[in-house]
Amino acid sequence: MEKYLYYVTMETGKIHREPFDDRVKYYEVLATNDEIRELEVLFEELNRSEYSFDGFREPMNEKSTQEHRNKQQLILDKIFVTIYELGTETTKEEIKTMNGLNQRV
Repeated sequence: MEKYLYYVTMETGKIHREPFDDRVKYYEVLATNDEIRELEVLFEELNRSEYSFDGFREPMNEKSTQEHRNKQQLILDKIFVTIYELGTETTKEEIKTMNGLNQRV
C-alpha cells in the first residue's frame, strides 16, 4: 500500500493532507489510508472519553477520577506512539525532544 504525507495536530485531533494554519503544531507522518484510519479511531476514542466522564455525579470519588485519567493517558500514549512510529525523521526528533529522550540517549 502506498504511503502519503499527512499532518496531525494534537490540539484538535485532526489529520490533514496539507497544513493550513501557521499557529497550529503539526506532526508529519507517512502513512497508508488504513494507518490513518487507525489513528483517527484513537482520536475518536480520546474524544469520547473526554465527554463520557461524569465527575459531577460523584465529585468526591477520587478513585473513579484517577481511573478515568489513567484510561485517557493510555489513549494519549497510544496516539503518540503511533505518531512516532509513522513519523518523519523530523517528527521523531520532535517527540524524542518533547519527552526528554535525547538527553538520556
